Amino acid sequence: MNLQLIARQVLDVAANEQMLAYVTAAKRDTKAGGSAFASFYFCDGENLQSRAISEGTYLHLKLGEAGAYIADQLGEIFTCRAARLPDGGCAVLGADSTLRLYRPDGRPGTRFPLEYRGAGAYDIACDGGSLWFTAPAQNALALFSLEAREIALRVGGSGVFARPGGLFKQGHSLFVSCAGSNEMKTLLLPSCDLGESVPLDVAPEKYFAVFRRAFLWAEGTLYAIMNA
Repeated sequence: MNLQLIARQVLDVAANEQMLAYVTAAKRDTKAGGSAFASFYFCDGENLQSRAISEGTYLHLKLGEAGAYIADQLGEIFTCRAARLPDGGCAVLGADSTLRLYRPDGRPGTRFPLEYRGAGAYDIACDGGSLWFTAPAQNALALFSLEAREIALRVGGSGVFARPGGLFKQGHSLFVSCAGSNEMKTLLLPSCDLGESVPLDVAPEKYFAVFRRAFLWAEGTLYAIMNA
């Protein structure tokens, strides 16, 4: 696989089908020995060049119109996973597998643990009025209905997914990053048939399909996947 380095020390990546932004950790040199801080960037999908953006622009991409307000309530914005909802709201999955729902204006709605058979959710992706989520400890992918507040469908078992983690949805394809088998597997929607499987050289955190490009976030590094 031909990978082009985009950035190292990547703390978080936010993306939709048209654009991708990321956050890096750096160290400011001071007489006291330096202090860690975050820098925000947009990656141009055409030429793969990066340019600095504001934290507010990044939060808008990740959390929606009320991104800055939601971030103030969350506190920690880099370890959570988020999915923009059709009504303009946002679903945020914490590192403790607690799902928080926010209204379009940023006001908090309900919150509850998101899990499958006792295994906490790791990442989420919106599919209409439902959320796909991964449960690595159960090697499963599940569809959670926000209206019924219950799991509507489960995909996995029999070696289909090995520690599925990061999720990214583009059109009718759901890209599932499997750290246990170092590969990306595609779930075709709405049939839920398995599509393309891409072997990877490293354990993936998340695979993105953005602006006719594929990107890979793995081991704290962001890459563009280049055609052979």
